[in-house]
Amino acid sequence: DELERPFSEDEMLRLLKGPAPEAMHDLMRIAALTGARIDPIVDLKVKDCRDGVFMFKPQKKEKSPRAVPIHSALSEIVERRVNGRADDDDFFPEWPSPQNGSLRERSFKASNAFTSYRRSVNVDATVPGKRRALTNFHSFRRWFITEAERADQPEHIIAAVVGHKRQGMTLGRYSAGPLMEQARRCVEAVKLPVRDADHPDMETN
Repeated sequence: DELERPFSEDEMLRLLKGPAPEAMHDLMRIAALTGARIDPIVDLKVKDCRDGVFMFKPQKKEKSPRAVPIHSALSEIVERRVNGRADDDDFFPEWPSPQNGSLRERSFKASNAFTSYRRSVNVDATVPGKRRALTNFHSFRRWFITEAERADQPEHIIAAVVGHKRQGMTLGRYSAGPLMEQARRCVEAVKLPVRDADHPDMETN
């Protein structure tokens, strides 16, 4: 009955310090510091990463794109990927759109690549009889939400940042949503792990 879960600190360090290609490191860090799902990240265009915010395409029951502040720790990645490129260029050209007629999401190959990498650094919590591991790419989303909560960020702000439905009549139906400054405080409150207590010399970039 075990449920899928966030990555532990040790697992995060293994992933962030492992020998992955640059594109994979960029993908993991954006996921960890936005709480976004893999497909809207891989599907970003250069124009979606301007003015200090990511504009993620709608997911699930969202009716419009969702703006998420770009964490200061991601500024180098964003600058490197948008510099000298046109607005309609892919932010992640490493994973192009599938051929016409394909029913697969654009993130299909990126997801498979992450699974292979995750296993290569021994981050593979599995349960007999379950196809999906308890730790998978969605664990970055769970990790972001957990860390934002531990940083005392309000639940309704976290929900707005990650695109969850906000609870209650007042916030769910009548509120126009949090200001970008509130969302930015929430995002910046989440920090990537720096070192593992068992490996004090291990640090993230």
